[in-house]
Amino acid sequence: MATLSQDQRQALLDELSGMKFARAKGKLARMDPKGRLAYYRTVQQAGEWHTKFLLEGKGIAVTLVEVNHAANDQARNKQNFEFVNVIIEALDA
Repeated sequence: MATLSQDQRQALLDELSGMKFARAKGKLARMDPKGRLAYYRTVQQAGEWHTKFLLEGKGIAVTLVEVNHAANDQARNKQNFEFVNVIIEALDA
């Protein structure tokens, strides 16, 4: 497993931070043939929705963090997600 260096991870973080959610998700899906989507828009922390990709060929896990600004009584298909953060972690060998 080839891991990305700290500089490469920081460059990827900067690149993904400047994108919209759908574009970042698409880039991660195409980035590694061994990669997979671990989970999509699950609540891992209060008020935050996480989407996680495991890029095993690159040796990293990337989490895209969103915040939902919709009201509690709003329909499910009318949600208002805002892409706010990217977390990149090295996978343990």
